[in-house]
Amino acid sequence: MEINVNQKKISIGDKYTIFTDGVQTHTASKGIFQLLAEIKLFKVDNPQPVITINKRLFWIKPKYNITTWDSSVYQFRTISFWKMYCQCQCGPATYDIYGHRGRKYSIFKNNKQVAWLTKKSVTWFNGDNYTIVADNNADAGMLTSFCLIIDNWANSDGKNKGAINIDFGNLGLWAKKFDNTWQPKI
Repeated sequence: MEINVNQKKISIGDKYTIFTDGVQTHTASKGIFQLLAEIKLFKVDNPQPVITINKRLFWIKPKYNITTWDSSVYQFRTISFWKMYCQCQCGPATYDIYGHRGRKYSIFKNNKQVAWLTKKSVTWFNGDNYTIVADNNADAGMLTSFCLIIDNWANSDGKNKGAINIDFGNLGLWAKKFDNTWQPKI
């Protein structure tokens, strides 16, 4: 499965268009005039959010709560800020999200890789663009939520608002090396 998350920066907030295998399946929007970000993920043609992401107060390690349509709340927590390693406990499943050098992230569920995502290095007149490559049975909504959190965390300083945006990615440490041989299960 391939999920594309395309951000459009506008003066009153961020909007996202999400495509799964080439078909638009979701939209997302970030609320305006908020001290702590709130991002809502919607299925196309449904006014009720399927997932709401709330940024929590933090000192160094960013924290988010992910609330699903059935009112389940999952905590997305930073384990290591310097090594870009985060974790989210979703019921019995544990997701580990590892940042790598450049603009790549690996996503593991219960210690097995289920996806990776990458961010485009250059964007023109718009916000960021992400591509998620995942197992076909992976939870697309949860993977998209992780991507939206990474985007919010990485851009919390308001950068990437110009005509041309260039991102060199992570140049520092990482907790786990990126596996170039991993392939999604179909």
